[in-house]
Amino acid sequence: MPNKTVLTNLHSAIQEVIDAIARKELKTASLKLEKIKTEIDNYLDATSDDEILVELSKYQVLAQHLQNKLNASE
Repeated sequence: MPNKTVLTNLHSAIQEVIDAIARKELKTASLKLEKIKTEIDNYLDATSDDEILVELSKYQVLAQHLQNKLNASE
């Protein structure tokens, strides 16, 4: 079951994707983002803590937004 450390790690991973997009490293950003999206899905399936579910859903929306930005850039 995920905890606050998982959220901190997701935050750092999302920031890495944003940084890669800013550096125009779109392939790197895309690969990292796919990994993050898989992790988020796994955590969503594994937890029943409402607070964690809300936070994970925020990261899921952010990841989808970043995916849309990447798709528009390609």
